[in-house]
Amino acid sequence: MHIYCIDINNLLDEAEFNGLIQYVSPDKKAKIQRFRKSIDAVRSLLGDLIIRTILCRHYGLTNDEIYYEYQEFGKPYLPHHSHLHFNISHSGDWVVGVVSKNPAGVDIEKIAEVKENLTSWSLTTEEYQQFQKLNKTERTLFFFKLWTLKESYVKATGTGLSEGLNTLEITMDNENIMMKKNKKTIPAYFETMELQQGHQLSLCSLSENPCRNMRVFLLHEFTEEVERFLKMPKTESADSI
Repeated sequence: MHIYCIDINNLLDEAEFNGLIQYVSPDKKAKIQRFRKSIDAVRSLLGDLIIRTILCRHYGLTNDEIYYEYQEFGKPYLPHHSHLHFNISHSGDWVVGVVSKNPAGVDIEKIAEVKENLTSWSLTTEEYQQFQKLNKTERTLFFFKLWTLKESYVKATGTGLSEGLNTLEITMDNENIMMKKNKKTIPAYFETMELQQGHQLSLCSLSENPCRNMRVFLLHEFTEEVERFLKMPKTESADSI
């Protein structure tokens, strides 16, 4: 499992943006260019480039053979490389992506004030009772841990928000995280962390507990990675460098 995290505190200038967008598919390029806000276009572009860069660097693909199709609930997949799974998330100053040989999901959220309507929609009765016993600071961290863990699971399964988050119950004992639905344990493996102060990141794998390789980039560092690996002939890729 490979995870890339990009700090986008400094936005791309127009020339950098136009240089990077050449690496995505025509359909993706058109979708990106329809965004009204530049930050949304940058997040969408970088999310796509994270997956392409990981696939080229670590799994031996070339950029021109990366092609997506979409499952029932809109999750993209690689029809010609069905043994590889990927997922993207972005929030605040961060864009993150994961590629794995097992179904996997990732979610990052910028920690903010917890709105009451979110707790009723995303927490079970037992979780809400725990939430109520905490002080304001503890409540916020508790909520975003649970929120991102549940989101990472539904993104791994590809069901998205069609599966109500308040039907999933999380229990945490130090680093041991367990999820249940209808009182039955779900066979999944989780990890959660504060990526940077103010941002909670959670990962889910639906198969064995994966060995992960996680890298954190500043924006200019990642653009160098893109230029290096997405231009590279297949014979030179796949971690041989």
